[in-house]
Amino acid sequence: MKGVDIMPNNKYCECTIKVGTFFSGIGAPEKAFQKLKDEKIIKDYTLEFFSEIDKNAIKSFCAIHNIDESLNLGSITEIKGENLPYCDIWIGGFPCQDISCAGKMKGFDFKSSTRSSLGWEMIRLLKEVKEKPHYVIFENVANITSKAFKSTLDLFKQDLISLGYTLYDKVLNATDYGVPQTRKRYFLVAILDKNKKFSFIEGTECAKTLLDYLEREIDEKYYLTTSKYKIVNNKIIFNKKNNPDREYEVDLKKYNTGGVCGKDKSCKFAQSSRVFSQKGYAPTLTANNTSDNCKILVEEV
Repeated sequence: MKGVDIMPNNKYCECTIKVGTFFSGIGAPEKAFQKLKDEKIIKDYTLEFFSEIDKNAIKSFCAIHNIDESLNLGSITEIKGENLPYCDIWIGGFPCQDISCAGKMKGFDFKSSTRSSLGWEMIRLLKEVKEKPHYVIFENVANITSKAFKSTLDLFKQDLISLGYTLYDKVLNATDYGVPQTRKRYFLVAILDKNKKFSFIEGTECAKTLLDYLEREIDEKYYLTTSKYKIVNNKIIFNKKNNPDREYEVDLKKYNTGGVCGKDKSCKFAQSSRVFSQKGYAPTLTANNTSDNCKILVEEV
């Protein structure tokens, strides 16, 4: 059996890890492997292939990782498992649009033709490939663990178990791992070696806030500034004269403690109407409402 132990007891992997990714985007997992190499946790890694269909993402991926587009296998639906080169690890964050609370929640049932059901294509490839990877990591939104999708997720996991994998899963939040953004994501780790034990690294509260990352010199339209509001009963009320289409209400007490401190009362989208403090964390960014009034950061008062 091929493969390297990418989780040795001495915490240093002396081998070169062969990696393959699906739904690759601009290559976040690849960046993580490069960081592991730079920090001398692994000796090296090679990207055997990636799979992406978005033209802009492909160009960005190749520029960021300095690789040729020939490594891109294109749509996962067109890939034949028997043609895949051996990898030690596969990674795939399959589409979340039909699972996310921000979407229509159509689900990811097997052969349902939803975008999220493309996750099953990785299962198909595991069944077709000549030699399965020792490790497989799946990622999606935390809502995949909800009651609405539990039965489908159980079937998904059962297929992996039938292929010989031992499973470990957990919902992780980016704020527990040094990133000032509330971003909960579900991770499913499948390991072919039954004797290999795995546990998720315990996170700690993020010490940084948005202020540590925000640019200082940006257009005023992204802020609620003192020229555009008045304070009434410890709340900031946006001056409608300056912007008649929108009305913001911000709680100063919540602003001083960070996080969500108010809302745009004229916006019908619950998530995009929120006002966020610089002293807190960023929200999970959504793709369903991308107008420039979605998120407002409050200037110091």
